[in-house]
Amino acid sequence: MSQQQQSPFEYSFDKRDNVLVLDLTDWSGETEGMDEAERDWLSRASKSGVTAAVTEFSADMSLGRETQNHLAKEWSENGHEADIDKLAFVSEGIKARAVSANLDVPQEIKTFGSVAEAVEWASE
Repeated sequence: MSQQQQSPFEYSFDKRDNVLVLDLTDWSGETEGMDEAERDWLSRASKSGVTAAVTEFSADMSLGRETQNHLAKEWSENGHEADIDKLAFVSEGIKARAVSANLDVPQEIKTFGSVAEAVEWASE
């Protein structure tokens, strides 16, 4: 697992077989500092052997209009650039569904309540 320290929030990646897992549970939902995490995600998701990605959010994350617009644009672009088949989003409540609903990507998208379930689905 690798940690990132220069962002205003902590995030980390884990690779489980062919699935890239991004832990964004420390992210408040503010778009400041997301560029670094997004570039890092795209670099890792584009590596050979990665066929799916799982992103975990906190139930406390704020999804205001600015954040939703940012994710819709930037994450949709990254989804088109990454050569992966599946995207999964994990959170308690509706945060994961709210994020996934705004994306325009070629991947199959599904939301989950746990990372374990998401990784199981993504690795199929």
